[in-house]
Amino acid sequence: MFPDLIPAPDAAPMPGPAWLFTFLLVFTFFLHLIFVNLTLGGTLLAALARLFSGGREGDPRTALASRLAAINGYGVSLAITTGVAPLLFIQVIYGQYFYSATILLGWIWFCLLVVLMVGYYALYLYKFRSTPPTRTATLWLVLSAVMFLLVAAVQVMVNLLHSQPGRWPAALDNPWSILADPTFLPRLAHFVLAAVGFSALVVCWWAVRKVRAGGGPLEEEMARYTWKWALWTTLLELVDGFLLLLLLPDDVLERLMKGGAAVHLPLTLGILLGLGLLVLLARAADPVARPGLVNGAVLLMLGSMVFMTVTRHQVRVRYLVEFTSRHRLPEAPEWGIFLLFAVLLVAGLATVAWMVRRVLASPATGDDAA
Repeated sequence: MFPDLIPAPDAAPMPGPAWLFTFLLVFTFFLHLIFVNLTLGGTLLAALARLFSGGREGDPRTALASRLAAINGYGVSLAITTGVAPLLFIQVIYGQYFYSATILLGWIWFCLLVVLMVGYYALYLYKFRSTPPTRTATLWLVLSAVMFLLVAAVQVMVNLLHSQPGRWPAALDNPWSILADPTFLPRLAHFVLAAVGFSALVVCWWAVRKVRAGGGPLEEEMARYTWKWALWTTLLELVDGFLLLLLLPDDVLERLMKGGAAVHLPLTLGILLGLGLLVLLARAADPVARPGLVNGAVLLMLGSMVFMTVTRHQVRVRYLVEFTSRHRLPEAPEWGIFLLFAVLLVAGLATVAWMVRRVLASPATGDDAA
């Protein structure tokens, strides 16, 4: 019954080989993930830090919340912008599955934009009202964190539904039925823990840099505080990752384990880098005294993200292989257009890098920062 729900592939041929679009999908999603982690994890960590500190001035947790909110003023925009490219590439390769899933979710998917805008504006309201400290400012920050968490939950719902056409008939009757998937909560937890850990480590790295440039005790306390968050979220993420692997459907897990070196290598490297990161985080109680260790931790986390992004795509391939193996998408490469895209992509990434460097070198203050 359910194969009839899968629409026919787009009649227009792909303007390039499938392997190229697969690479671009994974690569651009990784870039998108960097800013998503800063936005989601940073806002959650900021809200928790603000709640724990009570908004008291001079408390490193209050300063942490303000710093993360300042970062996310840029992070949200960059997360949305960098999300365009992977959305286009998934349309080319998996459009008949992805967009069918969004239609089946219906109003839940449409509400995503509303929730995202509420979270974005709540973040700005916090930035405007956080000085002097007020209870209202804390509420705006918590609201923003909850909204971004809901965005993450909807994205996980779409990811699970588009990769499992067998669940589509149930979704027709009840879109919320996808929440019954045993991997939903572990997937969401894996996403959230990675985001919080990444944000904490980025702030720790920046605080250590400021200490070495002459920063005071507040920066030192912030570095130690975020280092602990990175440690514990990494530990929990590893545990959750193994649980998620075991909860995959038996046929998907079997295909994954039989995938050969192309599958085993990125999965193994991702796990080993995660374990190496955990060991590195556990070795130092004071990151300020070990700046080289902090730099190494950031590199290990980025490396782990790269390989886990590859594995995430390979899991999707194993979910959908029963359906995608029935047809082959036609290809008609248009290398001139691709060359133009490549040039614009490099120019865009260079522009973003220049903007980030300018912000780090001379951050705005006062009303300009908001």
